[in-house]
Amino acid sequence: MSEQSCYHCGLPVTADDHYSVTILGQPRAMCCPGCQSVAQTIVAIGMESYYEHRQQCPPGSSPAADLVPDFLDGLNNWDDPGLQESFVHQLPEGAREITLLISGITCAACVWLLEKHLNDQAGIHRCHVNMSSNLAVVSWNPEAISLSGIIKAIAHVGYKAEPYTPVQQEQSIKRENKQALTRIGVAGLGAMQVMTYAVSLYMGAFEGIDPAHETFLRWVSALVTTPVFFYSGMPFLKGAVRSLRNRHLSMDVPVAIALTFAYFSSVWATLTNGPEVYFDSVCMFVFFLLVGRYLEMRARHRSQNTSIRLSHSQMQTARKLDDQNHPTLVPADKLVPGDRVLVKAGEVIPGDGKILQGDSSVNESMLTGEQLPISKHQGDLVTGGTLNVEQPITLEISTLPKESTLSTLKRLLQRAEADKPATFVLADRIASHFVAAVLVTSVCVYSYWWFHSPQDAFWIVLSVLVVTCPCALSLATPTAITAATARLSQMGFLATRSHTIEGLRQVTDVVFDKTGTLTLGEFQLQETVAATTEDLYALLALAAALESVSEHPIARAFHPYTKNPDVKNLRIIANQGVEGTLEQATPTGKVERLLRIGKPEFAAPAGVSPQQPDKPGQWVMLADQNQVLGWFRIEDQLRADADNLVSHLQQSGKRCHILSGDSSGHAEVVAKKLGIESVISNATPEHKLSFIRSLQESGAKVLMLGDGLNDAPVLAGADVSIAVAGASDLAQVAADGILLSQSLQPLHNILNLVEKTYRIIRQNLSWAILYNLIALPLAAAGFIPPWASALGMSASSLLVVLNALRLNK
Repeated sequence: MSEQSCYHCGLPVTADDHYSVTILGQPRAMCCPGCQSVAQTIVAIGMESYYEHRQQCPPGSSPAADLVPDFLDGLNNWDDPGLQESFVHQLPEGAREITLLISGITCAACVWLLEKHLNDQAGIHRCHVNMSSNLAVVSWNPEAISLSGIIKAIAHVGYKAEPYTPVQQEQSIKRENKQALTRIGVAGLGAMQVMTYAVSLYMGAFEGIDPAHETFLRWVSALVTTPVFFYSGMPFLKGAVRSLRNRHLSMDVPVAIALTFAYFSSVWATLTNGPEVYFDSVCMFVFFLLVGRYLEMRARHRSQNTSIRLSHSQMQTARKLDDQNHPTLVPADKLVPGDRVLVKAGEVIPGDGKILQGDSSVNESMLTGEQLPISKHQGDLVTGGTLNVEQPITLEISTLPKESTLSTLKRLLQRAEADKPATFVLADRIASHFVAAVLVTSVCVYSYWWFHSPQDAFWIVLSVLVVTCPCALSLATPTAITAATARLSQMGFLATRSHTIEGLRQVTDVVFDKTGTLTLGEFQLQETVAATTEDLYALLALAAALESVSEHPIARAFHPYTKNPDVKNLRIIANQGVEGTLEQATPTGKVERLLRIGKPEFAAPAGVSPQQPDKPGQWVMLADQNQVLGWFRIEDQLRADADNLVSHLQQSGKRCHILSGDSSGHAEVVAKKLGIESVISNATPEHKLSFIRSLQESGAKVLMLGDGLNDAPVLAGADVSIAVAGASDLAQVAADGILLSQSLQPLHNILNLVEKTYRIIRQNLSWAILYNLIALPLAAAGFIPPWASALGMSASSLLVVLNALRLNK
C-alpha cells in the first residue's frame, strides 16, 4: 500500500489530512476521522494482527469493510446531530444524556467493568448500567468526547452498544432468547448422549470392558462434548477472559476454570489412555448452568415489560388537521406544538395537548394504573400514550415528542433502573471478594487432596469451584430491586433515583404540603354570609359575574353558579381581585355601581374597616363603592383518601406533619380533620426547608410529599421525596419519586411493598450465604461430584430469582 493511500481503507490521503494511527509499531496515515476511529478500535481490542493478514490479500482489494463489524465501521454516523435528535436528551449546561442498549452483559462483573471503564473516560459525567435491562444511561460533555467515542470505549472492553429504542430492545430480547435456547439445546442433547456412553463406561469399570470398546466410547464422548464446551460453554469462557484481562474476578472465572480443566483433562486422558474421563460432567455442568442463567434472563426480560409498555404506548402515527380540517396521516414524532390532531374513539392519543373540540373519556391506566376512564371535556389537558375511549376529540399539541410526559417518564424510569442502591453495590463487592476467597480455598483443597488422594484431588477442586460460584449472592439484590421497580410503576409510582426504594424503608416522619397534596387544589364555595339585607342568591350572582373573567383557582369556585348578565367593564387587578360596574335604575335615572371582589384590603370601600366573619378559612369580600355586601368562604377540598392514608401511617409508627404556605387557617382545619398534631402554616420555602432540617438533626428520616414550584427546595432537601400527580416540572425533577395516580392511597401500599422488598433481599442474601457455607465444606470433603455441584449452584440461583419475582404478584 503506497504512502499516499489510507492504511485502513486504501483511499487517497490528501496533503492537508493529518490523521494517523500507530499500527504494528509504525505511524500509519489515515484519510479521515472515521478510518482513524475504526483503526484505533481494531488496535485497542487486540485485532492488530488483522493488518498483517491483510497484506496477503490481492492487490487493490480492501478487506477492511469485511472484517470490521458493521457497528464500528459506521461509528461516526452516530455523531450526526440530525441522527441524535430522536434519542439524545439535552441536559442543563450543555451536557447530553443517552440510553444505550448493551449486548453481552451476563453478570454483575460486566456491569462493574463497563461503569469503571466509562467513568474513567474524559468528558463522561455519569454512567449507570442496569444488569437486568442491559441498559446504560450515560451523560457526557460533547465538547470533550463524542457519542462515537463512547460506543468505541464500550467496544474496547468487549461489548456492543447502540442507542436504545423499544424495537431494538425487543429484537435484542428475541435474539438473546433464541441464542440461549439454542445453546441449551446443544448442551442438553450432548448431555443425554454423553450420559449414555458414561453409563457404559461406569458399568465397564465394575464389570470389565474391552479396551478397544472403552477407547471408542471415550472418543465418541469427546466428539459430542466438544461443541458443548466450545459453543454452549462460550459465554462462561468469554466472561472469564474478559474479567481476567481487566483484572477483575467475576463469577465466570471459577466456572471457566472448572470447565476448562474438566474438558482438557478428559481429552488428555482419552489421548493417553488415562484412568478417568469426565465428559458427562462437562456436559451436565454446562447444561445446568445454562438453564439457570436462562431462567434468570427470562426474569430480566419480564422486568423490562414496563419500559417497553411505556414505549409502545406512544402512537406511531397521528391524524394532523390542516386549515380546512382535512386529516393527513403523519408520524407522531413529527408533531410540533400548535398542530391540531384528530383522535378517534379507541385510538391512542399521540402527544400531550389540550382538547379543542369534543367530550370523551380517557383511560389513563398506562400512566396511573387506574382502570376506570376519566371524563375529559373541551379545554382539559390530555397525556400522550393514554387511550381515548368514547368519542372523537380534536387536540392541540402542546409539547415536542421528546419533551412529552411519556418521554419524561421513560427517561426517569430508565435512570431509576440504571442506578444501583447501596445494598446492590455492597452485594456486588462481597461477590467479587468471595470469588478471590474461593480460588484461594481451591488451591488449599487441591494441596490437601494431592497428598492424601491424588486421583481425587482434581475432581474435588472442580466441585469446589462450581458449587461456590456466587451467582445467587450477586443476584440477591438486583433481582428484587428490579422486580420492585416494575411493580411500583404498575401501582402508579415511579421511583426516579437509586436510593428511593431504600430511603422509603427508613422513613420515620412524613411531611405533607397541604394545597394540591392533601387537598385537590380545587377550591369550592363553602359558605355565603350577607353583610346587608340583599338576597344571598343575588350576591352570589354578582360574585359569579365578576369572577367569570378570571382563571384564578379561587375564581373558578364561582364559575358553576348563575351569573348576573348586567355586570359590565370587568377588569382583573393582579393579586388583588376583580372589579366591574352594574347599571341600576333609580327614581332619578340610571346610576353606575362599582363592584369589587377579592382581598378585603382591595374590595373594601374607602374609609371602611370591614370585620371578617369569626370562622377559620379563606374569605373573599364582595363590596360596592359604599359598603360591604357579603363574604364568601372558599376552601380547598380534602382528598377522599387522605384520612385513611394518615391513619395507616400513624398506626405503622410514623409521625405526620403538615407544612403549608397557606395563612388562612385552613391548614389547621385540615390537620384537625386528619388527626395531625404537628402543623406549620404561612411557611415560606426557606421556612419549610428549615423545618425539614430540624427534623433531620433530631435523627428523623423525612419523607416529603409536595406538588408546587415552591416545594422544589424542600423536596430536594428531604431524605426521600415524592411529587404527587400534577406536580410542577421543577417539583418532579427535585423529587425522588412521582406518584402518577390522583389518589394518595397507593402510598400506603408502596411503603408495604418496600418493606416486603427488603425482607426478600434479606432472605436472598441469607440463603446465598447459608448455601455457600454448607456446600463448600461438603465439596471440599469430596461428598459432592462435579455434576451435582452444577445442579446445586443453578438451583440456588433459581431460588433467589423466583423469590424476588414474588414481588410482581
